[in-house]
Amino acid sequence: MDGTARVRIARDLGGLELIEAVHHRPNFPRHSHPTYAIGVVRAGANRFRYRGAFHTAPAGTLCTVTPDEAHSVEPAGAHGFAYWCLYPSRELVTGTAEAVGGKRPSGTLVLPPVIEDAQAAGLLCAVFEAEAATAPRMARETRLLALLSHVLVRHATASVVVHGKPASASALARAHDVLAACSSENLSLGQLAAMVGLDPFNLVRGFTRAYGLPPHAWLIQERVRRAQSWLRAGLAPAAVAAEVGFADQSHLCRHFKRIVGVTPGLYQRAASTRDTV
Repeated sequence: MDGTARVRIARDLGGLELIEAVHHRPNFPRHSHPTYAIGVVRAGANRFRYRGAFHTAPAGTLCTVTPDEAHSVEPAGAHGFAYWCLYPSRELVTGTAEAVGGKRPSGTLVLPPVIEDAQAAGLLCAVFEAEAATAPRMARETRLLALLSHVLVRHATASVVVHGKPASASALARAHDVLAACSSENLSLGQLAAMVGLDPFNLVRGFTRAYGLPPHAWLIQERVRRAQSWLRAGLAPAAVAAEVGFADQSHLCRHFKRIVGVTPGLYQRAASTRDTV
């Protein structure tokens, strides 16, 4: 078997494994994983034998395997396939189902071997893109939660139904205040949820409804607003990035330009000459 593969271990996401691979002549013997495998085929087609039958996942679809279930992979044509695949633990998937549905599943949740769902494919890609961009932990957690909750609600063979109990307004207000007070810190979604007495799923859902943005996006916006104040005060962009909580100046520049429309340097020069940006 030839090709290329790159593995990421997101240790701050519970050791989540993410693999980006291209296999020209895939030939994986029968094996199993202790975790779930949820992948999106980026090109070609993934042909695998699983649960007593062959399944083919073409480009744009998801292929999944449930923990401890044996499967093998073989060529589906002359061109192989490229895919992005992540391996969430049984505990992470079960915990997500419990948060979404309001009760703990009675057994292992099973997913279909092949899922045709463009939205799910986009959500999985967003997880990888956030990892590649070294996005803040809360942003990456939120994207992973969005993927898992979507897949479980739409596709789990044992029904996971979103429970209707809304998060309390007071808990959401506390979350808002904590983010404002700790905007330069790299809080995790789980930490924020625990501080206000909510689970991560209901925190994200309720916060988005109350404030128009999920917590991680609101936090980025708050950091950019504070960066504007520091830039107007004359602090150098690199120092501003550290002051407001961005990993470095390039992260500040990317988010600042996306939200404000200009780079921090241009904004600062305009402010120093009293021009309008």
